[in-house]
Amino acid sequence: MHDALIVGGGHNGLVCGLLLARAGLDVVVVEANDTAGGCIWTETLPSGHRLERGAIEHSSILSLADELGLASYGLSFIETDVRVGAGFSDGTSFLFHHDLEETLAGFDGPRAGDREGYRHLSRVGGGLFSLLDSFSGPPRLADIAALGMNLERDPFRMLVTSSQKLIGEFIDDPYLRSVIEMYGAHAQLPPWLPGSGMFAFLLPAGHGEPTARPRGGSVSLVDALAAGLGDAGGSIVTGEKVISLESTPNGARVRTASGLELIARTVVSSLDVNMTNSLLADASIAPDGRVSSGALNVAEMKVDLALSQPANPGFDGSPQALWMLQEGPQSLSRAFGQIVAGRLPEEAAMMWGSPSAVESTAAPEGQGTVWLSAFVPARIEGGWDEETELQAAEWLLDGYARITGEDLRTSALDMRVTGPGTWQSRIGSPYGNPNHIDLTLDQMFDWRPPLERPYRTSAPWLYLTGAGTFPGGGLSGLPGRNAAHAVLEDAGGPKKRRSRIREDISAIRTGWHLFREMRRGT
Repeated sequence: MHDALIVGGGHNGLVCGLLLARAGLDVVVVEANDTAGGCIWTETLPSGHRLERGAIEHSSILSLADELGLASYGLSFIETDVRVGAGFSDGTSFLFHHDLEETLAGFDGPRAGDREGYRHLSRVGGGLFSLLDSFSGPPRLADIAALGMNLERDPFRMLVTSSQKLIGEFIDDPYLRSVIEMYGAHAQLPPWLPGSGMFAFLLPAGHGEPTARPRGGSVSLVDALAAGLGDAGGSIVTGEKVISLESTPNGARVRTASGLELIARTVVSSLDVNMTNSLLADASIAPDGRVSSGALNVAEMKVDLALSQPANPGFDGSPQALWMLQEGPQSLSRAFGQIVAGRLPEEAAMMWGSPSAVESTAAPEGQGTVWLSAFVPARIEGGWDEETELQAAEWLLDGYARITGEDLRTSALDMRVTGPGTWQSRIGSPYGNPNHIDLTLDQMFDWRPPLERPYRTSAPWLYLTGAGTFPGGGLSGLPGRNAAHAVLEDAGGPKKRRSRIREDISAIRTGWHLFREMRRGT
């Protein structure tokens, strides 16, 4: 019998397993795919081009990686000089540096008048996140409203309004408004949606924090977590899809599609609550599943390219940055309406990144790699298959050409396409949603998901982690860390001293740092 079994080997499952193993528990992680990682998915082609088919930015996990001592397993990071770039088809562009004042200095011409507005967004957002930091666990909206006297603006109103409306109160220039909206919208929420107000502050309040990617690609994080888990006595079983969770007198029986049967005292599921419920043999112990995934019909389309020449975003500035590209102001905002209706947007809006621009070993000398990502409908007429994903890839490349004037296909040596169907197959989440459940206001805070106690269920042996739990999606590892602390707390503490863990910091409280440096997990 294992002390703990983790369902799902994404980064949250691996973090949880590593912490439990270091606490002296016998841990096994069961992963359905042939390799662990989930939304972290690096593929190296025979040509030597290294493609990041999943997450690319790792800024949110830097502190946790340090806390876990992952450097001792070969993990190191490359920090970039510019946080974010943004460009439009008419040539308008922005650079958002780590330093707020350096960023503001770049707001020249007609945008100079928005410097104080952006500074105000930065200050108010910082105050809001500091308020959220003050809670020892996931707060209720009523708790936030009660503490609003400490801010210059009502935090309750800021949360329930739309990010588009909130940004419009501070910023006049439509291009700058659109950039801030797009950065926040990568929580997979339209900027015009009521309840998205908090995401208006993600870009302005994030200055001063490092931006980084792992040396050797995103898979280096997975490798380091797996090595740490193994070093602590834990193990990973891949290629085994869990199909059943059944209560036993001392824990649970876990069955996989191949017929493998495992017994564990504790099970931590990194699947979302509804997916976990579908595995339970006894429906009476199912946790509250009143959550939704894909309610707005938003999914992601990824195109990764191996190029015969160095990668460039098509605008002057830093190719090491993550770039947000749109045909015009509000292209992404309008695109969401068509996505909700089940159609590919008419106007292009996407994110561009280059692994090879940050690390030369990601491509042969003189060549490059490109990471492109855009929102598409989760549900379309006829459904997603290999053919429709390839058609959407052409749509995405056409859009990039309209924005930059460059057709990437002319220098493309190879291409990998990862659409909603592929994502659903890889991570198991309905509609390929990397957040597992939507990040709408009714599914955040203590409603993510609506449990009596965070990460716990009514079954004493079953816990939840992953992007479907507080604080949500993004590459932070905090849901995994917090769930491990919940398991250990309920067990009366670890069997042995937990190394490299800062005992004086609340695991749940530190979850709020995700909102300071939220990055897409796919």
